[in-house]
Amino acid sequence: MTHPPITLIAYGSLMSGLGLAGLGHLPVTRAEPVRVRNVRRGFGKLSQYGDRYAMVLEPLRLREPIVADGASANADGLDALALTMSLSDFSRVAVREGYQAAAVFALMDRAIAAHAALPEHLWQMLVAADFDVARYRRSLFDAIGYTSPHYVPHPVEMAGARPALTFLAPGSEGSGSDSVVPVRVRTAMTDVLSLTAAWRLKPNDSQLDYFAMCLLAEVHNMSLRDVRDGLDDELHALLRTRLASELMLEPQRFRAALGLDADVYAAQFLSGASARSCLDK
Repeated sequence: MTHPPITLIAYGSLMSGLGLAGLGHLPVTRAEPVRVRNVRRGFGKLSQYGDRYAMVLEPLRLREPIVADGASANADGLDALALTMSLSDFSRVAVREGYQAAAVFALMDRAIAAHAALPEHLWQMLVAADFDVARYRRSLFDAIGYTSPHYVPHPVEMAGARPALTFLAPGSEGSGSDSVVPVRVRTAMTDVLSLTAAWRLKPNDSQLDYFAMCLLAEVHNMSLRDVRDGLDDELHALLRTRLASELMLEPQRFRAALGLDADVYAAQFLSGASARSCLDK
């Protein structure tokens, strides 16, 4: 059975070409900005890739789904990026997020047995858990005997379309297995931090580089104002210096990473978009 493409909701470093660079070429059949609702976003998980806090996303109302829709459909919510890709490429993203590719394919096998695509199958599991994230993760673990302390796939309701998937970093609600302690719990960081608050804890080059990977999404008119508000003058200056050499490179790097034609990119990310600040670019 040929598995249908999967739409991934990216909300951190994967929203920029600089952040995507670690995956090499990630061909997509569609890329578009979206608004994600019933969530808060911030820095909150110690990264596997440096001495820094990586981005996390958490539901605001724990017994309701995370919902995504067109970027201009609602004024509320947070800007994110929807990327539609093959199952194989989705599994590559999963590995980057600390979730085993073998687990993705094991879940796919269960989806096929249930006559469903993977996102629909996970959505059905979330509905069966009454949108209780802890119960949903236990169901995932019970199904395949695996979970991750880093990030775990989670369904997202897409307005007028099939469900998408994103990756959430487990916190105090657990990973789905008592024996797999989430990194956020292990390091006593279960809060969701602004950029400024994360910098107070990790004022180093690795954290600054990661901030740049995330903030460059604003080159593509996807705002990260929810995490960057309240910068002091010193951090603002550091970020401007770090971003200065990246701004001109970013559009081409983003298009090349995703295999986007220039006209398609312009139509999806630039046409009709209001100007957004990448630290006063």
